[in-house]
Amino acid sequence: MLGGATSATFAPHVGERFEVAPAEGEPFTAVLSSCEETPYGSPQEWRRSASRVPFSLVFHADASCVIAQQTCSLRHGALGGFDLFLVPLGPDERGMRYEAVIS
Repeated sequence: MLGGATSATFAPHVGERFEVAPAEGEPFTAVLSSCEETPYGSPQEWRRSASRVPFSLVFHADASCVIAQQTCSLRHGALGGFDLFLVPLGPDERGMRYEAVIS
């Protein structure tokens, strides 16, 4: 699914729940909190040299859902299943944050 995914694939799903199944640890639910294209370079420049503009996804989970960085299987009702490498960013007032960067 991610082969041709762009920020436009995920942006409509900000605020929605994703099921996260880490390779190591218990499955949990996370909410997609943000979807942002890189601020470096212009989208036109990226599209000339790459297949897409790099973007990042930030997810929030319950504060008790703490896993090490790893590839996780995610599932979403509209997007289906796919794997992402999630990196823990640490907690904030909304819970534990995880980021995936897609380039």
